Amino acid sequence: MKNSNAASVYRQNSVLTASPEKVVKLLYDGAIRHMETCRSQLSDPGTSHIAATGESISKAFAIVSELRTSLDHQAGGEISGNLDRLYEFTLHQLSKANVERSAEPVERGLHVMRTLKEGWDGIIAS
Repeated sequence: MKNSNAASVYRQNSVLTASPEKVVKLLYDGAIRHMETCRSQLSDPGTSHIAATGESISKAFAIVSELRTSLDHQAGGEISGNLDRLYEFTLHQLSKANVERSAEPVERGLHVMRTLKEGWDGIIAS
């Protein structure tokens, strides 16, 4: 139990001390991780209706919503508008997956999030 608590404290401290760029990277990583989990669960009829599947969708939805609400439309201009539409699309796909209990919408949203993360990784690496 102590190791689990220590790991939790470490993760919390790494987020609290991270640069804004690193926080966005962590959000992308988390959204993708939860989307991959729910896609896998939705692909299996035995797990498509369990509570954990709904939790994975909910966590992914919350992270993408956070990315969307953190956009600065004043400073970001056209780029933030484009990101807003991509996040909106992803949120719609997650909602659709939840209602239909289908992995296909999650896959479409995952494609968007992976592409955005790839671009973000290129930006912060420079």
